[in-house]
Amino acid sequence: MSRIARPRPTQAPSWRDTLKIHPAAAVFDPLSDDELRALGEDIIKNGLKLPIVLWCAHPKGEPLLLDGCNRLDAIELVTRKTVEVGAPSLMAGDFLATDKVIVLDKSVDPYAYVESVNLNRRHLSAERKRELIAKLLKATPEKSNRQIAERAKVDHKTVGAVRVGLEGRGEIPHADNRRDTKGRKQPSRKLTPKKLTTQQYVSHAVRVQAHMDAGEIEKLQTENAELRSKLAKVEAELAKVKAELDEIIAAQADDGAMPPAAGDTPDELPLPPFPWRAAAHHG
Repeated sequence: MSRIARPRPTQAPSWRDTLKIHPAAAVFDPLSDDELRALGEDIIKNGLKLPIVLWCAHPKGEPLLLDGCNRLDAIELVTRKTVEVGAPSLMAGDFLATDKVIVLDKSVDPYAYVESVNLNRRHLSAERKRELIAKLLKATPEKSNRQIAERAKVDHKTVGAVRVGLEGRGEIPHADNRRDTKGRKQPSRKLTPKKLTTQQYVSHAVRVQAHMDAGEIEKLQTENAELRSKLAKVEAELAKVKAELDEIIAAQADDGAMPPAAGDTPDELPLPPFPWRAAAHHG
């Protein structure tokens, strides 16, 4: 049963005749008549502890009831008088609650506010939480699973499971993109690059080559040949430098010069045997 559509005698006037209700207030189900009567008797005896919350999109706009449906219904049920709400107070017959009506502006997310205050007041079973998740998804299907999970105080995987069920039954549209906490559109599922086999790479290369004209292929072949030629020249220069270094080392050995210090000779070039090493052993 919706909180907005609670049945009442058509003859009896009510606060509902003059105060419109925000859709966010329908997220949570209403209390039963017995629960309402108990709540109303407590309010009349001990006063209104929690404020009635209105929400207004513009400073001069019409305020909408965001939180307090059950409390207003409970007061009317017990007092049998119409509740008159006018910020910052309300009254019903002889009952008066001053400074118990607050007005929020558009800087407050109405759905987030209702969910927050109600979840902190109520202990919901797993089934009721799934019902709450379903209502949140129907109200804001563009929200991500993690955003809904944060509001409902549940795991995002639970939200995902409820979403799949609602989408499967056509109760909410399937969205390829959802909005994150910063309002940016994000894909509903992460796209992972597909790994290709060697055969797939070869087939792809063949398709690319088929779309290239003869001029492009010839140009690439020419560039490839030039790179190979440059590589051959570099390798020849390296071989020449290595040969010259070998000659210098050999000449030093013949002249009896001291060998190069450790680290001066490249690791890949072994030091030749020196005559003074053998003489030192014999001495």
